[in-house]
Amino acid sequence: MGTSSIYQGPTKNNPLLPSDYEDEKTNPENNTSTEPIVTWKTVKMDFTKYINGKSRSSSRSGGSIKNVAKQYVKASGGTKALMSKSMSGTVSGRALYDFYESIRSNGIYQTLETLHIQFKGKSVNEIISLLVNAISPNFITKEDIVARKATQEATAYIYDYIDRNNMDIQCLDNMPQDLVDTSMCAFLVSYIWGTMMKDIASRLEIYENSPDKAWEIEQDLKGYVKGIVEVEFEKDNGIFKKSPEEAVDGLLNKCYKTMEGII
Repeated sequence: MGTSSIYQGPTKNNPLLPSDYEDEKTNPENNTSTEPIVTWKTVKMDFTKYINGKSRSSSRSGGSIKNVAKQYVKASGGTKALMSKSMSGTVSGRALYDFYESIRSNGIYQTLETLHIQFKGKSVNEIISLLVNAISPNFITKEDIVARKATQEATAYIYDYIDRNNMDIQCLDNMPQDLVDTSMCAFLVSYIWGTMMKDIASRLEIYENSPDKAWEIEQDLKGYVKGIVEVEFEKDNGIFKKSPEEAVDGLLNKCYKTMEGII
């Protein structure tokens, strides 16, 4: 998949990876117990700085989107801790991956039957809705809800592809690998971004009264996450041909590590 393909599809946001993405990477060998502990107060203070426009430049200390993301992972306990809390995300991501793999092996109709989705006489919109329910059935915890929204965003690419093929759902039998890659990356972007927003979005509610500006700030953060997912995907663009655990868990883990600054 080319560098731009993740950004094509139903979503219209196309932010670029910040220029400081590769800067100041932390060597894990240099990490020591003397490194300051990052608290949630620190994360929220830096995000507030960004919201207030006091530190919009990545060259300044504190308040940049890169710094907020890094502080977020560290305040969450680091990559390992975040991964252990990402059960709904990894389960839903693997289920989406298995859905695509089943289509390749068995075709869309057999796949829908295996998922106990009654598709006869239903519109594509209804089928996609039932598919989301099958892939991400739980919406009890906040993390469940984030995973479900990520599934919805990922399956929007499926709908878009079907729409371009005269609303014939059987076209998925011949879907290109690019569609799988784009949809899976969209899932990870939405999940990582949504996970962060559920913990720090309160800052926007407090410090930004303009819905348009709040949306812009959300997209700044989402754009940064998109850039990370794309860069990590491009390092192994055959990752979505591996096992679900290697593909979903592996790429999610790499993205969190990059955000944390340890790779």
